Amino acid sequence: MPDIKIEDTVILLDTSRSMLRKDFKPSRLVVELQTAKNFIESKLSIDMKDRISVITFGGVTKKLINFAFEEIKLIQSLKKVQISGQGFLHEGIAFALQILVEELRKIGGKTPRIFIITDNKLKVDASKLEKMVKIAKGLGVFIDACQLGGTQDYGENSLKRITQLTGGEYGYFNNSKALINAGNAFASKKDTNKTSDYFSPEKKDKIAPLVSEIALPLRRPSMLDIRIMMKGTNKGQEKCQICHSVKAVITGADFFSEGRYCPSCDRAMHLSCAAMWAKKTEYKDYVFRCPFCFFLLELPKAALKLVKEKTEEFQEIKIIDDDEALDTKMILIPEEKIDQIDASCSYCHSIFLGDFKVLQCENCNAYYHEPCLHKMNKEIKACRYCGAKITF
Repeated sequence: MPDIKIEDTVILLDTSRSMLRKDFKPSRLVVELQTAKNFIESKLSIDMKDRISVITFGGVTKKLINFAFEEIKLIQSLKKVQISGQGFLHEGIAFALQILVEELRKIGGKTPRIFIITDNKLKVDASKLEKMVKIAKGLGVFIDACQLGGTQDYGENSLKRITQLTGGEYGYFNNSKALINAGNAFASKKDTNKTSDYFSPEKKDKIAPLVSEIALPLRRPSMLDIRIMMKGTNKGQEKCQICHSVKAVITGADFFSEGRYCPSCDRAMHLSCAAMWAKKTEYKDYVFRCPFCFFLLELPKAALKLVKEKTEEFQEIKIIDDDEALDTKMILIPEEKIDQIDASCSYCHSIFLGDFKVLQCENCNAYYHEPCLHKMNKEIKACRYCGAKITF
């Protein structure tokens, strides 16, 4: 008897600029979205317990909707598609693997799938793509792919080869009608008796290398993000969700120069603030979890180096002769004004929720939770931000 299970499928939509071409009528993008719509409708008509998530990848990789089985919500999410630059296929697959891995950890017994729709005009990093395919195979993830026109590549990293290695299906289409109908055909269930290698008890040690390989970089603000910022408040800039300021605490840089977004939850953060967070929580060099949605992220090496240099600068400011040191007093903030503070604690970088008393440095105006202030005073007997000696 074939082993037919509930399936979790990630639809990967190519949103690179080449998808605006009109050789497929009315355009490649429109046909791609209709194919995805047909896949969603057919998939849920076969088994309404199956779940689908939608991710776009191009110059920007973005999740349009988390796993859901509500047909209307899934189809509505397709309206949020935005065209961006040329993207890497391995980043799209890595994103899909991350959210599939989280579901595999929670609930066993499901079949994980990735369904790619692309014109295959993508940038290729052969070594990284090979790693993604090996991880997908080890996890028992089927990868299916529909290619819109173009020339078929039969190399080691071709779409056809990727689908063969993972037990998926490949289709090449040179007209709109055939591709749209393929959305229905690819929705059929997978017949599998596979179990996931990475999550079997005897192979749990494989999860560690998996974690670092599927981490994704923080995304830069797109032109649309910048336009929205320019129309908004806060002097036209976003606030970092870690330090809750427009300017980065460590570097003093504004959000335009140092701002980044988590590709999963879209929370804004300064690169240096993310690096500070990563130093406390990293799984492996340069790999950490988003403090808000726990998505695996990768920092550029330059960011951690910058934070290290800036931190050393602060330490140099603090280590000065007592005779030369500035003095400062800590001013108690009235309880009714705590919720008006537009900054975070300069020691723990958390916002003020009214659960502790809050004090402010008279010299530099940095804020601290009372317990954080006492810890800092024991460590350096000075304000962490300006280096002035604390007097009580």
